[in-house]
Amino acid sequence: MASNRKNLRLAILISGGGTNLQAILDRCAAGLLPAKVVVVAADRPDAYGLTRARRAGVPSHVVDYSRYLSGAMDSRISPELEVLAESLDSRQRILRESDRPKRLRRLVRLLLAENEMIRVIESGQPDYLCLAGFMRLVTPHFLAHFHGARPWRVLNIHPALLPAFPGRRGYEDTIDYGCKWGGVTVHVVDEGEDTGPILAQAVYPIWPDEDLEAVRSRGLELEYELYSQCIRWLWDERVEVRRREDGRWFTVIHDPSYPRILKEWVDRAMSSASGS
Repeated sequence: MASNRKNLRLAILISGGGTNLQAILDRCAAGLLPAKVVVVAADRPDAYGLTRARRAGVPSHVVDYSRYLSGAMDSRISPELEVLAESLDSRQRILRESDRPKRLRRLVRLLLAENEMIRVIESGQPDYLCLAGFMRLVTPHFLAHFHGARPWRVLNIHPALLPAFPGRRGYEDTIDYGCKWGGVTVHVVDEGEDTGPILAQAVYPIWPDEDLEAVRSRGLELEYELYSQCIRWLWDERVEVRRREDGRWFTVIHDPSYPRILKEWVDRAMSSASGS
């Protein structure tokens, strides 16, 4: 147990209400999580999570992606940025525009936004970058900056049991498919949509006739627990990274309490369920 290690420095990216951000802030303030949120950034100026950050005394910033993608930016576009876009185009999985010149112009604008976001994040000198309701995919350029300095440095929380139901509708897709169990996942961010190596998952029951809000409420409580626990495992150096013969990466959690923690999550989900 790495009891003498310094608290982890976290940067949190959000797009909306920031409830996962609030859960992390609360656990840090209560001494339950060996971490400190050093910067919060949003891609939308109306994200309520920015208010949560300011109330906690955490530096908060807005990088308005919509302005970058639709506003006048020609004076900021350099030849070097255009060359970078050319080199990334075959690897990026965000823009699907079939017209390549149009796609490249949009990619250049996206890189401008990401460069500003990188500057904002690095102002806090974080150890890890946690996406918490950040509703944008990131380019290989963004990931290379952070994963290059420290492997597995960018994390995300997803409201479904990946690889099932990637994308923005994790809770909705889980219910629409008729699943009897739902779940949440913390994973490392890669260049795909919720395709990175999984750190940990937690499950909860879905009872007959439950609506979306009931399911989402139960899932969110697990999200808060799961994300914080994964951060603690990283601080404790409990996460081992392995590679399969097919080249895919996966993790092993070396924590004697791992079975107990999983059971506690399931028990909590069961006890809060309307059908129990």
